[in-house]
Amino acid sequence: MNVIINAKVILENEILENYAVVFDTKIRNILPESQVNLESKNVIDAKGMYLSPGFIDIHKHGAYNYDFMDANNTEALKLLARLPETGVTSLYPTTMSMSFNDIRKAIEAVRELMHTQYEGTQVLGCHMEGPFLSPDWGGAQPREFLVPADYSLVSGLEDTIKIVTVAPEEPGNMEFISQCVDAGIRVSIGHTLAHYEQAMASFALGVTSITHTFCAMHQLQHREPGVVAAASESPNVFCELIVDNLHIHPATQRALLKLKGINQMILVTDSMRFASMGYGVSTLAGQRVTITEKGAHLDNGFFAGSVLSLDEAVINYKRNNNLSMCDAIKPVTRNPAILMGIYGRKGTLSSGSDADFVLIDENINVQKTIIAGKTVFDKK
Repeated sequence: MNVIINAKVILENEILENYAVVFDTKIRNILPESQVNLESKNVIDAKGMYLSPGFIDIHKHGAYNYDFMDANNTEALKLLARLPETGVTSLYPTTMSMSFNDIRKAIEAVRELMHTQYEGTQVLGCHMEGPFLSPDWGGAQPREFLVPADYSLVSGLEDTIKIVTVAPEEPGNMEFISQCVDAGIRVSIGHTLAHYEQAMASFALGVTSITHTFCAMHQLQHREPGVVAAASESPNVFCELIVDNLHIHPATQRALLKLKGINQMILVTDSMRFASMGYGVSTLAGQRVTITEKGAHLDNGFFAGSVLSLDEAVINYKRNNNLSMCDAIKPVTRNPAILMGIYGRKGTLSSGSDADFVLIDENINVQKTIIAGKTVFDKK
């Protein structure tokens, strides 16, 4: 049995001090330190750092020179071994719009990772982004692969595809949304020309999130409110945000937070293979990408995802919105866990939850990451 002492334990709306967390692969108890018998326990002294639930990234294409479309799990495991450095304990690898044979291979590789024993960030399922998107707002998604939704293309993969991004206005896509919801697959709308009314209709069918809000969609206007206004009126809809301060201005982040509230925000990286590798030239779905201080861009000027890490996103969002520590971590713990139906097991510190932790300092620098009760990163 293990015990963490001298930590500031971050709960949903309060921080506990002088409390100990007792765990093996799961949290067994959280109780005053004075009540804990430390004999025969492995003691981790947090030295006053904050103890957070492990971070969850529901939208990530790659990093460390790997893209999940490569479908090479030998290389994927290297990425998963590195991600705990950024506090990420749970991940939904994300596909791109390519041939469906390539997409299926990538999803099947994710399925294999879900059932593989290894040390590193846990893969909980796949986020299928495309190819059922608007060809008029594909962003970095290659237009030649964008097609109307067809449920037969995902049939048999429901155990792995946990969330899919769809443009609801495309022919047949509303029916596809209903089929996914019936199958237990979460649906997010993005890369879309949907108007306000179409977005609201998709929410009525069971859509529960917006993919990289503000990006690749109509912007909020006084006569055409679009997806953002629809989301702001829908309390059960979560909003993904890429908070590298390049995709979305901090003032826009603050405006959306006032409209939606912290409990509906989800920070994502949407990062491509060159994330955490500095500046240079890389690829995304066969397209050349140049990475500079202004981000990752295709030759046509479109953003090619980001090179953001999730801990950087939390740091930026906390600073931009002057958030408390409790609120700062909700968009990478509680909120994605609720969206994905895993809250209680993940995304919280409570008895019976998985022992996935991140120890961070007051500036949210990751010091130690524990997954299923085992230390997988220690900065020391």
